Amino acid sequence: MMSVVVVLITSRGGFSQTAGKGDLEIKKEQLVKEIDEIQHELDKTKKSKKVNLNQLAALRKQISTREKLIGNYNSQIREIDNAITSKVRVVRSLDRELDTLRKNYANMIYYAYKHRSAYDKLLFLFSAKDFNDAFRRLKYIKRYNAYRRMQAALIGDTQSDLKKQMETLKSQRKNKKQVLSEQEEQRKKLATEKVNKDKMAKTLSKQEKQLKASIDKKKKEQEKLKKQIADLIKKEIEAAKKKSGASSGIASTASGSLGMTPEAAALSASFASNQGKLPWPVSKGELTGTFGEHEHPVLENVKTKNNGIDIKTAAGAEVRTVFKGKVVSIISNPGYHKAVLIKHGEFFTVYSHLAVVKVKANQEVDTKQIIGSAFTDETGETSVHLEIWKGTSLLNPQNWIIEK
Repeated sequence: MMSVVVVLITSRGGFSQTAGKGDLEIKKEQLVKEIDEIQHELDKTKKSKKVNLNQLAALRKQISTREKLIGNYNSQIREIDNAITSKVRVVRSLDRELDTLRKNYANMIYYAYKHRSAYDKLLFLFSAKDFNDAFRRLKYIKRYNAYRRMQAALIGDTQSDLKKQMETLKSQRKNKKQVLSEQEEQRKKLATEKVNKDKMAKTLSKQEKQLKASIDKKKKEQEKLKKQIADLIKKEIEAAKKKSGASSGIASTASGSLGMTPEAAALSASFASNQGKLPWPVSKGELTGTFGEHEHPVLENVKTKNNGIDIKTAAGAEVRTVFKGKVVSIISNPGYHKAVLIKHGEFFTVYSHLAVVKVKANQEVDTKQIIGSAFTDETGETSVHLEIWKGTSLLNPQNWIIEK
């Protein structure tokens, strides 16, 4: 009786990898672009022989971004290592499967060789007990021949799949080598940048007298702006209180804040509900100064304070409102140039370091309405300063604008 060799056919599903750009690659491109933009800014400042704090801040930002890029390469390498490990398992599995298929196919060929004559097949058919048995044996021979052809095709497919997997594995190893090379290049650049940063900080530390004078000047300008804003807000509060004494329908508020009409209260509530969702005051910018007290980047035991946030932007960039409201006043300040104070119920926003102002006091403004353009200083840096107040209390604008 002719016998059939049973072959285990394993599934190769999931061996292929989805092509496409991954999250790490996209993030890497973003970081490289950011580093290039910072380098462009640093190259522009190199024309000036005088080292300044803006250059040091830019270099520190570049170092921080490059460290993130190196971390991204580490993640890519781990991802590639995992893919290589997985692919090696697939290749080994396919190799074992191919070996099994070849052995079984060899047994089938050997059996077929031994029973290759037409006489053997006829003998197998004519030895049947009856016609039905002979018919079953004929179908068996046909199925056996079809099975042999299927096994031959399966061996071919497995060989082809194994070849593809080996090529992918080779490509992954080549990719890892390239990523390692790129990472090493970034490490060298990082080391150079750190040396340059230390040199720059050392140069600036020799200018301690000038730096302290600059800090004192900035502090006085800051206090003046704060007083200007606080005085204007107090006037608004007093005016609202007088109005509340003369008319009804004024919403009660906490001490030190505005007595508000229902309309103003609704606007205030709407502003508050948009915490973390407010647009940036410029369409494109980078946060360069954060709210609160900070250690001076060069001088030891010296702290600086920021009542808002500073956003670096393009020269001539338009400055826009973060929320609808009413212009309270246009302010002039030596250190902050022109500033616009806008009321949003019991909240106020201040946009300073403006070169040009395009609104007037008592003017109603909408969200994202252009109110002026950013000022460019003597170092060539263009920035806008944003503050947010609730009554006479300062708030951190970073908690209010959309996170980038």
